[in-house]
Amino acid sequence: MAGAAAGAVGGPIGVAIGGVVGAVVGGLAGKAAAESINPTSEEDYWRKNYTSEPYYEKGRSFDDYGPAYRLGLTGRSQHEGDWETAQPALASEWEIARGGSSLSWPQAEPASRAAWSRADSIDAKGAGAAVGAMQSAGNNSGDNEDVIDALDDLAECCKDGEYGFRACAEQAVRADLKSLFLQRADDCRGAAQELYQQIRNLGGEPDDGGSASGALHRGWVAVKAKLSTYDDKAVLEECERGEDNAMARYRKALKQPLPAGIKLIVERQARGVERNHDQVKMLRDQFRAASS
Repeated sequence: MAGAAAGAVGGPIGVAIGGVVGAVVGGLAGKAAAESINPTSEEDYWRKNYTSEPYYEKGRSFDDYGPAYRLGLTGRSQHEGDWETAQPALASEWEIARGGSSLSWPQAEPASRAAWSRADSIDAKGAGAAVGAMQSAGNNSGDNEDVIDALDDLAECCKDGEYGFRACAEQAVRADLKSLFLQRADDCRGAAQELYQQIRNLGGEPDDGGSASGALHRGWVAVKAKLSTYDDKAVLEECERGEDNAMARYRKALKQPLPAGIKLIVERQARGVERNHDQVKMLRDQFRAASS
């Protein structure tokens, strides 16, 4: 679907090429690729990296997330089509597959989807060489540059979020808020690194500095300017405002025709931003109630 949508922008020839690319990435390049991936290598990868994922909950161990990753990988090898098509079946399998994991399916789903998405990404570097050739052939309309621009904007958003959350951690009084903000800063940093890799895969050169304009869009410049006079409730309010803007930027990116594998990554990160926003809002409401 993503391939066909991208092709539609470029006219009839783009539709034909985009449809073929979408079919390869979504079908052969997903299910077949997952079947050839070494599960042991994948488990080693996630064991080293699970704490940097946006859905990671502090204090949980790999034993909680490992079964979810395994379910996502095996599910990718067993199901054709996209994640949304397979998700109901995987949800029903979780109670058996979870083993000793304490995660509910809503908590485990982002990890399973990440493993599914990574199978697609690995294929894009290996068996997906033919896909790359087709993408290049159909890239005369500048679609590849548009995707890089969208990822650049999101990476900048993540870097500025890291900047803002660290500034909030410096100002917060309560220790649990300091810890929360520092964890969110690390989440933003990890998300930016993931986006940089996708930009490089597309032949782009990421700018890893963040920018004043990006910070202004997200709202963190206001935080930095006012934090010296803010209490914890006001800091949370500024964080919520910043996350509102981040959600808007991710939604804007998801309206663009993104390659299937990249879209899965952006969707996963967007869910992490939404989760961050909801947690900050919940804490802000608690502080408001306590001060009223």
